[in-house]
Amino acid sequence: MEQLLQRFTEQEIFQELRNAERENRTADFSNKLLPEFSFSGKEINTGINLKGSTIQGALHLDECIIKGDINLEQALVYATLYISKSEIRGNFIANQIRIREVLNLMASIFQKNINMEGSSIKGFLGLNKVQIEENLNISKSIIKDITTKIGIIRGDVYLKDAKVNGSVIAEEIISDGLGNFENSMITRNLNLKNSRFKEAVILSGTIIEGEVETQGMICKNLIAHMA
Repeated sequence: MEQLLQRFTEQEIFQELRNAERENRTADFSNKLLPEFSFSGKEINTGINLKGSTIQGALHLDECIIKGDINLEQALVYATLYISKSEIRGNFIANQIRIREVLNLMASIFQKNINMEGSSIKGFLGLNKVQIEENLNISKSIIKDITTKIGIIRGDVYLKDAKVNGSVIAEEIISDGLGNFENSMITRNLNLKNSRFKEAVILSGTIIEGEVETQGMICKNLIAHMA
């Protein structure tokens, strides 16, 4: 019999964060059932463990500083995961995450790695204007179109105007839309091997200091006027 997740209220979320900071440990929300919640302009002096959790709505972090890892491995998010203009000082771990709407990590700084291997996203995967100090791994992810009240949100992958001080590993991903890597800086390699995009892959204006691997990639067309 499947074990039921322990339910946390919003008040309990804030209390666990305070306790973790005071006790100098990671805030533990692993395998919990959580309501939609958001933080704006908040500095959190610890990591956040959401591994295996279910968030019954959106998770928003806006202009926050997180002084540790964020672990969303195998989590389920009912709506949008949105991190904007924030600084994550640890790793962002979201392997096998499932998101029923958009994932958008816009204009945020990640001091270590982003690991999202095997993620499943309905709606676009947005990484525009991010700065990643180590590697970005979105390999084996599936990004699908979603129909909303205002129309279809296409399953695009965006890494525009970004800076990655490592490699971008995007092999074997399946996207219902395009792959837009326009005007980004990647200091090591870009790996798109065996990935499938229903629309174009755009590399215009992108600077890649290492190797570009596209063996087996399928897309409508490749626009690759790289700098």
